[in-house]
This record gives sequence, structure tokens and C-alpha cells, in this order.
Amino acid sequence: METPLLCLLLLLTSQIPGETHTLRRQQHNILHLDWPTDCGTPHFKPNMAERIVSGNEARPHSWPWQVSLQVRPRGSKHYIHVCGGTLVHKNWVLTAAHCFQKGKAEEASSWRIVVGKHRLRRSETAERVFPVKRIYRHENFRYPSHSELDFDIALVRAASDILPSQYIRYACLPRKTTSLRPGHYCWVTGWGDTRGGKENVSLAESLNQARLPIIDFKTCRQKKFWGDRVRDSMICAGFRDTEDPPAACQGDSGGPLLCQLDRERWEVHGVVSFGPIGCTVENKPSVFTRTRTYIPWIEATRIRDFFLH
Repeated sequence: METPLLCLLLLLTSQIPGETHTLRRQQHNILHLDWPTDCGTPHFKPNMAERIVSGNEARPHSWPWQVSLQVRPRGSKHYIHVCGGTLVHKNWVLTAAHCFQKGKAEEASSWRIVVGKHRLRRSETAERVFPVKRIYRHENFRYPSHSELDFDIALVRAASDILPSQYIRYACLPRKTTSLRPGHYCWVTGWGDTRGGKENVSLAESLNQARLPIIDFKTCRQKKFWGDRVRDSMICAGFRDTEDPPAACQGDSGGPLLCQLDRERWEVHGVVSFGPIGCTVENKPSVFTRTRTYIPWIEATRIRDFFLH
């Protein structure tokens, strides 16, 4: 499949300049066809039997698109987990823009993609490690110079193909027209802090999962919730009027909000963006970047990246 796709793209790029618009549309269609068709179906089914509020350990490898994005600090030989991410294609990881902010954190060469993980700090036979080729943060992301976390989305391009296995799969992207009903249950996964304290954040040893209901957008816009910090391009999920810790916490940033709709496949409807400091504040649910809002940006970024080979 790969050789004909490449040949077709080379043929398109050799067309005359006057056909740029048609060319881009054709390239868009080819790249669109390139999304994995076998997405969203794990080999090991997740344990969804229990009613989970504040999260518990996931069945190993039951969320096989979960990524650990790790950075090597300046002067260190060791990598540390900074953010989660979602594998959506053999070359692409979806994550949050705020993961790449400080100096070295913006350099692709400082990062690596780790897939097939369950226990974060142990070497595991199923894990695979890939260098990062390029990082694309949304061009309109301005935090912290602008205090709101708008456009909190990024794509990470792997330096080589991440091929599927029993332990590594791709999550589906939602369709642009898909919407989530309030009360629909989705799942958030990550190695984020499970204690919910304001200080001494410690990452979980094993991948955790939590089941969260989608909160009505108007409710989340109320002053006692997040007010106007929440935009149409965001999703709120969690439990109202509760002191139970919401599921997303420090260290989960960039990870997925996964939902099953009509197709029984897991789609990544959100990217963990922000929540209360300490993760345990009443009426402050987790807030996610709404993936479907950014499907055009995701596709445009892939086209842009194609020309950088």
C-alpha cells in the first residue's frame, strides 16, 4: 500500500502551479484515506465492569494507544514522563500543546515516544521506544503569556513507523459531526498523580483508568464551575458537587478522553488540558480539548508535514 500512495503523492506534487487548490484537496483526500481503518479495537478488552469514580489500575495493555511522552532534561542521561498522548496513526501522536513549553521541551530531539507500556518505571517486553521527528503545537496556543489554555492541542511526529501489535494499536479520531450527549460515560487514562495532593506530585506506577460522565456545556460555563474559561472547543467531564478527586490530574496532561459511540470503537474525543490544582476541588471537573473541533487542523498539519520530508 505504501509505494502506490507515495507515487501518487509525487505525481500530484509535479502538477502545474495553477492547480494548487485542486492539488491540496487531492493530497488532503489521500492523507485522509491513510488513517488506520482498524482503529479503536484493543486486543485485550478493558475492564469496564466496576463503577469507577476516582480511578483504578487498568487491565495491562487494554488501552493500547496510550503513549508516554518522555523528555531528557538538559545534562541528564535519563528520560522522565511528562505527558500522556494518544497514538492515532503509525506516525502520529495526539497530545496537548502545553506539554512543550520550556526551552529544551520545544526541541524534538529531547523527546521520545514510549508505547506498549503499563508499568511506567519498569522495563517491559511489550514496550517500544521511538525518537520524535517533529512537534507541532497549535499556532494560536499562547499560554502562559495569555492566561487561558485555548488551542491546547499538539501533534508529535514519530521518526519511524509505529506498527501495531497485540500491545500497540491506534485510537480512532471522531468524525467532525459527532457530538457527545451530557451524561454519556467516557474514560480517561494516564499515569498522573493518584493522590490528589497539592504538593509532591508523584506519578502512578501503573496505568490508571477512570469512568467520567460528560458534563453539559452550559453547566460547565456557570461561575461556580469554570465560567468563561471554558470555550466551545473544550469538553468538561467529571462528577458535579463532589469532593471525590476527578480523574485527570498532573501527569495525565495530553492523554485521551476515550468514548464509544455507535461503532463500538474507541474514539479519542478529548485531550486532557486542565483541572484544579491538587485535583480535588468541588465543582471543578476536568477540562479536555475537544478533538473534533481540530480535525481540520490535524489534517492540515499532516499535509504541511508531508512537504518537509
